[in-house]
Formats: sequence, C-alpha cells, structure tokens
Amino acid sequence: MTPEEITSLFATAAASFQPIIGQPTDDDLTALRDVIYPLLIDIPYTEYAINDPAATAHNLIGLIEPTATYTARWHEPFPTPVRPPAYPAIPNDATAVVRARSEAEHAIIVKDFTSYEAAERAVAKFIREAVDEIWYRDLRQATTYYTNVTAKQLMDHLTTNCGGLHPSELISLPTEMISYYTEAEGIPEYINMMEDAQRKLARANLPMSDDQLVAIASTAVLASNHFPRPTDEWEARPRAEKTWTEWKLHYRAAHLARKRQLLASGKTPTTYGSANAATAAFVTPTEDDITLETFAKLDGYLDNLAAAASTEKTTLNQLIENNATLTANVTSLTASIAALTAAYATLAGKATPTAPGVRNKKAASFLAAGGYCWTHGYRVKQGHDSTTCRDKAPGHKDAATRANTMNGSTNNKGWDA
Repeated sequence: MTPEEITSLFATAAASFQPIIGQPTDDDLTALRDVIYPLLIDIPYTEYAINDPAATAHNLIGLIEPTATYTARWHEPFPTPVRPPAYPAIPNDATAVVRARSEAEHAIIVKDFTSYEAAERAVAKFIREAVDEIWYRDLRQATTYYTNVTAKQLMDHLTTNCGGLHPSELISLPTEMISYYTEAEGIPEYINMMEDAQRKLARANLPMSDDQLVAIASTAVLASNHFPRPTDEWEARPRAEKTWTEWKLHYRAAHLARKRQLLASGKTPTTYGSANAATAAFVTPTEDDITLETFAKLDGYLDNLAAAASTEKTTLNQLIENNATLTANVTSLTASIAALTAAYATLAGKATPTAPGVRNKKAASFLAAGGYCWTHGYRVKQGHDSTTCRDKAPGHKDAATRANTMNGSTNNKGWDA
C-alpha cells in the first residue's frame, strides 16, 4: 500500500466519522478506535518477518493501541522505526548474491518506514479533526504546533482526560444492563451490548465476570418468556455447562429458530424487531405469563447476581471513592432489582396484547426518522446506519444511505412517511 493510498484511506474514513461534540467520553474514544484499528491492521507492515524466524512481526495498530495491550498481543512494545539511509551499506567486494539480498532487505525497510510515516500523519490528523482542539490543546508546542505530537500522545492524553470511566459514573452500569434486553433488536445485538458494557467496566478497573453476564442475561430472557423451550433446556443443564460462551451459542440458535418461524408463518424477518416485541406475532400476553414459579426462578438468579457482586468487594473497595464497604452497592442493586420485580408484577397484571408489527411509543422514540442501513432497511434506531451497523449481512455496504441504497434492504420502507 503506497503512502498516498494510506492517506486517502484515512481521509475517506474521517469524512464519514461524526465529530465528537464536547469533552470526549470513553464511549466516544472507543468508537474512534473502532474506526481506526481495522484500517491500521490492514496496512502491510514488517512483512519480512514472515520468512525470518528471528524477526518479530509488528502491526501499525501500535501507533495508538495502549502499550500494555499491544505487548500482550505482539509480545513486545511497538518499536518506533528510524528513518533508513538512502542506500544500503554494502561492502565493495560483496558478491552479487549478497548485494541483491541487501538491496531487497533495504527496500522492505524503506517501504515499512514510508507506511509508518504516512499512517502516523494520517491517524494524528484524523484524531485532531474528530475532537475539538480544546481537549488536546495542552499538547500544542509553541513553534511546531502539533507537527511533533504523535497519534499515541493524542490518544493517551484524551484517554486520561475523558469522562465516563470514573467508578462513580459506572456504579449503576450493572443495574442498567438489566434493561438492555428490552432495548436490543435481537439476541446478537443484546450479546454485543452486554460485552461492550463488560469491556467498559474492565477499562474502569471494575471487572464483571462472565458468570455475572450469564446471571443477568438469563434473568432477562426468563422474564421475557420469549424463548420458553430453549430456556427450559438451558435451565436443565448442569451448572458447569452454564458458561457465557455456551449461553451465546444456545440463544443465538434460539434467535435464528424464531426468525425462521416468522418466515414460515408468512411474516418478514423485520417483524422480529426488538427483543421487547419479538413474540408479538406468536404470544398473546395473559395474567399467567409470569407465574409464581417464574418469579421464584427470577429470585434465584437475582440471588446469584448479588452473590457474584459480593465477590468483587476487594476491587470495589480500592477503586470506588468514599465507599468503605460493598454494602451500599449491594443495597442499591437490590433496590433496583426490587423495582424491576415490581415492574414485572405490574406488567403481569396489566399487560395488554400488542398488535403484530406495532411498536409502542417508547420504542419509537429512539427510531431514526430518515435513517437507513444496507442490512436492516429503513426502520433503524438513532445512531444506527450502514456504517455503524453491528450485525452486518454478507456483502454489507457501509456507504449505503437512504438516498443511495446500493441495492440494500427495502424493509419497512415508508414507515416514517
């Protein structure tokens, strides 16, 4: 890949990236990395290491990736290359073979450096254009401005000063995760939302275990009554087999089976909609949808969740300011769970049937009028388009818009007319 191609690659990505308004948050910087990382990974670099067992392969993702995570993946910190000389140092009496080999190796080194230099400039410019200068102005130098400020320095500075990762801001995130199921457009998106939240907690040094993910996800699916048979099968499994990996496999299969059921019944796959409306075409809500037995199982899951939270006591005590013990956190979580249980009780007594394909006002409030996604069509949530889609179909085109669908999905066309 030539330097010009690298520059053009990032310029195109920057043109479609929505600038970050105000102080960047952890979510904003994560979205920024999600755009830059794949572009850097695809740029050929240190290809000579493929045929040289003594050499260490590196990747240009090291331009912005934190040193610790880069080292864990590539076995050593990213080395900043030095500009090579114009010509290789070859002895005058070198044989033709030695001369040819030295020239070839020098050409690769020159190519790697030009790729590094072009990528460094392009990424640094991308970051500066995506973020208001007020948030990195401290790095500006008196005479050279930002010429000598690297992309990693920019990203590290923004990460250090971003919002959204303080323990006081994330203490309620485990409680908020309980409601993710009603917001997701299906099991695949729900899994992504849960794992994104888990990674965010890890970045804030408030790790959430996979067992806690299983407890929250199982509680949400059990309460929804969307997958009764798969849920019974899951409940019958031995405890050792109830891992997060197995949960994802099990309920992704259940999601696909329900999608096929919709097609077999003459409905379009988009009828599946969000997890909150997934069973509108099949199940008529009744007072018996959430039975006492179901509530008993729900209580068991909540007990497991509380027990799992207590195991994080040491970490939370070290990181959460003005929190001497975990008691206050468990109390807060328990209160939230009690409110959720009360809400389920209210729904059990007052739920009314929802017409097939009709979404409630709350669900519609976050839909994007005028939006479009190549894979999902015209009815998408705010912030969901062809570029940001998390569940892309084969052949998905990121550049597709409502004005130019590029032969993408026509599902729900005209819904916002």
